[in-house]
Amino acid sequence: MLSSAVAARSPHQVSSKGRASRALRHGALLTASLLALAPAIAFAQDTAAPEAGPTGGNDIVVTGSRIRVPNATSVSPITTVNSEDLAQRGVTRLEDMLNTLPQVYADQGGGNRGGTVGASGTATINLRNLGNQRTLVLINGRRLMQGDPARSAAQAADINNVPAALVERIDVVTGGASAVYGSDALAGVVNFELKKNFEGVQLDASSGVFQHDNGNSIASVAAAAGQDVPTGSTVGGLQQSLSVTAGHNFADGRGNVTAFVNYRHIEGVGTSERDFSICNLNATAAGYSCSLSSTTYPAQFQLTNPRTGATRGSYTLDPATGNTFRTYRTSDGFNNGNTYDLQAPDERINADLLAHFEVSPAVELYGELMYMRDKADIRLSPTGVFTVPESINCSNPFLSAQQKNLMCTSVGLTDAQSATVNVSLRNAPGGSRHDYTKHTSYRAVGGVRGEIAPGWRYDAYAQYGRTNYSSRLTGDISLASFANSLRAVTNSSGQIVCENAADGCVPLNIFSTTGVTADALNYVQGTFTRTGFTEETIVSGSVTGDIGVSSPFASNPISVALGTEYRKERIGFTPDSHYSSRDVAGNSGGEYPISGSFDVKELYGEVRVPLVEDRPFFKSLAVEGGARYSNYSTAGDTFAWKAGAEWSPVDAIRFRGSFQHSVRAPNLVELFGPQRVTTARLTDPCEGASPTATFAQCAQSGVTATQYGTIEPAAGQLSGVLVGGNPNLKPEKSNTKSFGVQIAPPFLRGLTLSVDYFDIKVDDLITTLPATITLSQCINAGTFCDQIQRNPATGSLVTSGYVLATSLNAGYLQTTGIDFSASAKQDLGDLVKADLGTVGFNFSGTRTNKYEVQIVPGTEAYRCDGYFGVTCGQPIPTWRHRAEFNWTAPSGAIRLAATWRYIGSTRNDRSSSATFLAGTYQPYDYKLKAVNYFDLAASFDVSGSYTLRLGVSNVFDRDPPITASTSGQTSNGAFYAGMYDSLGRYLFASVTAKL
Repeated sequence: MLSSAVAARSPHQVSSKGRASRALRHGALLTASLLALAPAIAFAQDTAAPEAGPTGGNDIVVTGSRIRVPNATSVSPITTVNSEDLAQRGVTRLEDMLNTLPQVYADQGGGNRGGTVGASGTATINLRNLGNQRTLVLINGRRLMQGDPARSAAQAADINNVPAALVERIDVVTGGASAVYGSDALAGVVNFELKKNFEGVQLDASSGVFQHDNGNSIASVAAAAGQDVPTGSTVGGLQQSLSVTAGHNFADGRGNVTAFVNYRHIEGVGTSERDFSICNLNATAAGYSCSLSSTTYPAQFQLTNPRTGATRGSYTLDPATGNTFRTYRTSDGFNNGNTYDLQAPDERINADLLAHFEVSPAVELYGELMYMRDKADIRLSPTGVFTVPESINCSNPFLSAQQKNLMCTSVGLTDAQSATVNVSLRNAPGGSRHDYTKHTSYRAVGGVRGEIAPGWRYDAYAQYGRTNYSSRLTGDISLASFANSLRAVTNSSGQIVCENAADGCVPLNIFSTTGVTADALNYVQGTFTRTGFTEETIVSGSVTGDIGVSSPFASNPISVALGTEYRKERIGFTPDSHYSSRDVAGNSGGEYPISGSFDVKELYGEVRVPLVEDRPFFKSLAVEGGARYSNYSTAGDTFAWKAGAEWSPVDAIRFRGSFQHSVRAPNLVELFGPQRVTTARLTDPCEGASPTATFAQCAQSGVTATQYGTIEPAAGQLSGVLVGGNPNLKPEKSNTKSFGVQIAPPFLRGLTLSVDYFDIKVDDLITTLPATITLSQCINAGTFCDQIQRNPATGSLVTSGYVLATSLNAGYLQTTGIDFSASAKQDLGDLVKADLGTVGFNFSGTRTNKYEVQIVPGTEAYRCDGYFGVTCGQPIPTWRHRAEFNWTAPSGAIRLAATWRYIGSTRNDRSSSATFLAGTYQPYDYKLKAVNYFDLAASFDVSGSYTLRLGVSNVFDRDPPITASTSGQTSNGAFYAGMYDSLGRYLFASVTAKL
């Protein structure tokens, strides 16, 4: 299909590109002409300014459209979070607030990924669980650049760039919006609107801390495995934020300059500080057990037959003697569950300067300068040498007589020869690795906007954004140095030295429980670095206004918006020579330099037609449409469009509906992202002494006869998966249908109800084939076997073994459901004839009817709604909601609020009957129960200049549901962080001082 599509495009490509080029030149000429005329128009209006037309200064623009109209409404549902909501929750991370909305699923973030493999130090947004790459993030209606060049899981805008204290409101529009904003808006748009005319000086300070009472019954599993388990109350994870905002209005309010500086400091919380996170879990017939890695300390030694290479026994050091071998047992494994962070330590600085000045109604100059530097300490479990064949000389003086006999003499090897030993060693003496990750971002916007004629406005701007990335990894091992240090000999002076001491080698004794020295550890360990950047340049111009023509049944005229945009994006990534030579033990799949770019030229337009207004049964009836043509240097021509309508028979009822065809071109990481071997929780049916798959099945995946029955179980979740970009990707397309009703009953003043149905289907899905599906299909059906690369020496899927999971255009992803929302406000004085203040209620809930994936065209689709697990990933409950109840004192000086967050139950995806999901599971690991969270907050205005806020989130300190079947973006050991509160009760206080 792909080749025929490419061939079919060629005869038409020249003419379509020619038309596109002419259209774009005309659009650019129109924009340039408007800008050239602006000064003349400004002068004319300075001398004789006409009255504002019907779409003048009081018009508004809603997120999801560029058309300015009075009393604007949206045909797509919009959820709004205002500045008071942010302050009330006491958040220092915007993602923590957004993740409480039922339309938003947990993604990259300091409290979601912690120190797990795959954490990036960024914060991203994932609408409808369609992926952060399908959610477009805007600041003041303009794109926020991509935040990280290195991680495929962080291929979206980093909202660490958003100055939280400057946020006026956050608009969340779910459903496609590519016709309005361009690529990336398949799932929807999140627009951060900043305060426009700030006056004065404001100081905001906040501090919060997590408190948790350890008492989870799962702690007995860790204790049974001999692990230290915390007890009693723990307090930690301090979050502090201090910001100063200063603004000044001038020229009689025609101009404003606002400056903002923020410092945020977050302390880490380790998995060892929570009793439910001490162990990753296995689910066995006897119950949960602590999942121990076979890459352990002291090391596991797989001795091989020197003639066939087959494994002839697995051993470890006998603790009774300290320097002899005994048979390896699964209980000898290493627990890495308590060696990383639930919350990564983080330090962030934001500095922003916003300004605008209206020279005249025709010329308003505006600009934004934004700077962000974020430094995260991502703590990873101690590195491992994962089943690496090492050459051990039989004359090695560190070998005891028993070890030498087992390794060499018993199989006929002499002192002059060497034995090949598969070594699995955890660097426990060196402790956890630390990936010190820094992102430094710059964003600049400069533009001019104004009125060019009565009822017509223009906006033209240029924008540049860049994120610089650096990573400094400590505590990992150089495989070359490790191999060199194992070849120890005795020199003429009787000293034990390295056989090759040219690079300052220090011999490493892994054959004794007390043999590893600090000098040897310093030699094999290293500091490894990566750098990179993402860059975005935009030039955009648009006009909007009414054409002076109205329907005979409506008073408001037809309104349009027209525009053109040019955007270029670049990416670069440079790992050091250790990464690119596959020398880093914890990343033995290697990482390689990349460089890529694309540009896109676009034309777009929108129209809104009021058909009937102020007639019986037609208070208003309007239709709207939009289209966007894009020409990508990488993906070719794309076309997105939308159509919608809204009808209000009376003031109290409004029906709305829309259909949107959206397109998303592959982004920089999907196209050019570095290919690397990462980790995944896989169950290999060919591993172990008694594989569950037959030899014939395993042979299809690359297992040899000598390897069958000798493959050591993979180290817990540490099976290899090769991920990365694919420059041959084509755009994915989506169709979004939504319709709903909004009701404001006149007999219940202050109450607004809305119900909206959504149906989003993404075709030609840019994704990766889940490694679990690839492996099972190869074993059971003999398909996708070319996607499996086994370790040639051992047959395992670790260290030179992996499942290929690079980006590709696959089948489809579809989600449907219903959004419910309600808001109410009631003055109690109207009910009880006493001045008791005002009560309010806000509710937002989502019923997910379907979440269906067809991973390969022509194969059976599977559904993940109501499931979680190794294939579906994080839970997709059929019901989630957030309900807030508040009370405001008559004076407005006191406000109390209570919030109820509900996450419905989900089932293990292996319990599904779908071919790609069905598998074995333990009955007790079948379900994640529903969770209720309750939050309390209070605010007090003091003397008009100070506001004090106090609050508690997760009042009852609910633990996250525990399972042995975790996987995906937010899995963190035995639970799903971000989706659930994983740190305990959060107590916070903040103060705002207006000076």
